[in-house]
Amino acid sequence: MQQYFVKGTISIGSSVFFSREQLHHIRHVMRMKEGDLLRLADEAAHVFLAQLRSVEGSYQAMVIEELKVEKARVHITLAAALIKGERWDYMCQKCSELGVSKIQPLITSRCVVKLQDKDIAKKQARWNRITMEACEQCKRSDLVMVDTPCDLNELLACEAQLKLLAYEYADAKSDRLLDIVHRYPDVTSILCVIGPEGGFHVQEAQLLSDNGFLSVSLGPRILRAETAALSIVNVLSLLYNS
Repeated sequence: MQQYFVKGTISIGSSVFFSREQLHHIRHVMRMKEGDLLRLADEAAHVFLAQLRSVEGSYQAMVIEELKVEKARVHITLAAALIKGERWDYMCQKCSELGVSKIQPLITSRCVVKLQDKDIAKKQARWNRITMEACEQCKRSDLVMVDTPCDLNELLACEAQLKLLAYEYADAKSDRLLDIVHRYPDVTSILCVIGPEGGFHVQEAQLLSDNGFLSVSLGPRILRAETAALSIVNVLSLLYNS
């Protein structure tokens, strides 16, 4: 059953209007007809069953009932250094499916991607469309927000009960992810940091370590940036929110 996110809040018995993009998807992609059922998620992360109605040549949805959905107990923020094009898009999409709560693009010294200020708003809007479509596809009740890119000093101001750094050259002194989860079973917010293609500079890793980030091992192999992101989000989501 197709799901769409709508603005505002929904109540049983109300009529919901669709955006132009949603109407195009309903008509030309899903080829839905009057009477078809669909899911609607509102800004309060409530999900409803609704029925499609034809009104004056367009479509509206009549809300029938609220559906029970499981809410994540732990909020997972992924701070990921920017990587190239399709790999970044893929990471945003799949991490949204796997259970990340928020994605914080990160600018580090070894980032290959260099964004101009004039391009940031357009890029951010595109990334958020990718995560919204992923959340609709996997039927999440909440949207994953991709924030404005920041640097490491700005990242230090982000609050979380557990802060993790996946640093590929620190495995000798890193904890296994499972061991950290066992030590912190009751946290409700996690911030995990992933570096770019060339990894973190040793001074960047030290800066994060000095400010409360725990170095964590994702296994014996060096992973691509997007693989590391998917790996840590998936494990944290499984262990804390399933």
